[in-house]
Amino acid sequence: MIGGSILSQAHMRDPPRPDRRWLVDLASEPAADAFCSWNLGVRGAGTASFELPMPALDTCVESWRSQGRLRGGQLGAARFAGDDELMIGELILSERDFGGIGTTTHEAYRRLLDYVPGSGYPYVLRIWSYLARINDGDGDAERYRQFCVGRQLALERAWFEADPAATVIGLPDRSHKLRLLWLAAKTPGRMLDNPRQLNPRQYPPEYGPEPPRFSRAALWQCSRGGALLISGTASVVGHSSRHPGQIGAQLAETKRNLDSLLRVANEATGIDSQWGEGTVLRAYVRHENHFTLAEDFLREHFPGAACAVLQGEVCRRELLCEIEGVHHF
Repeated sequence: MIGGSILSQAHMRDPPRPDRRWLVDLASEPAADAFCSWNLGVRGAGTASFELPMPALDTCVESWRSQGRLRGGQLGAARFAGDDELMIGELILSERDFGGIGTTTHEAYRRLLDYVPGSGYPYVLRIWSYLARINDGDGDAERYRQFCVGRQLALERAWFEADPAATVIGLPDRSHKLRLLWLAAKTPGRMLDNPRQLNPRQYPPEYGPEPPRFSRAALWQCSRGGALLISGTASVVGHSSRHPGQIGAQLAETKRNLDSLLRVANEATGIDSQWGEGTVLRAYVRHENHFTLAEDFLREHFPGAACAVLQGEVCRRELLCEIEGVHHF
């Protein structure tokens, strides 16, 4: 199966769509008013459809709902779908064309930085990167560390005022393709840090020759209300991995990090928001036999949220899970 998600029995029955037009929702079919959809476990077609080649047991569609006129087409070698406020772009490059993951990442981010200014959506809020064999290689030759080197080299010539929110996940296959997707807007967002976690730019050299480049979340206001775009969040406190090899303890630590991030967002917005029907989460687990445990955890600790669980490899070998998502205010 290409792509996928694990949904609880409650989630498999499409919840009633809210009266309020949230930016993102999750169901078995794309929303009729979506400007683009992420097909998780099911193939899609057209410029408005994006796929993740990740194994799972169930299928669902994450819809990004439109505001105004729909747009779609090509930006150089990338394709995009958008509306009057947002666009999602996708660039897929082969390592075989550029000589390895570091140089391929450099080329991908260089192109992203070239495409965005002329796209009409100059503010990058969120980036997703997917690559195979993310933990292959020893020491600084590890593929994830080389990914970080390539990204840094590209960003050195065009620094973001604040790094966008981001996710980097390993695809559980042997492909040579790097998938880079980005969410950009016509209006800026506010990038947030998490007081429980060190700013990634300040990570010590033990994590590689170049630090990761991302903010813990992006807070963005649009005609549909406020949205918290949550970066991939794992069992990391300060800069250290916690509970190596313990999936239950890692999920609990990740939840504490997410709760801390929501408190920061609530303070920024002046709203006492809670996880629930306005929350859409993707969880990535390294091992397929953790699907059910992760699903049960999400259902218990994020009641009312729409959740999908995918099999993907986290950037540190000792980490077994990571959670990202969108929370609506």
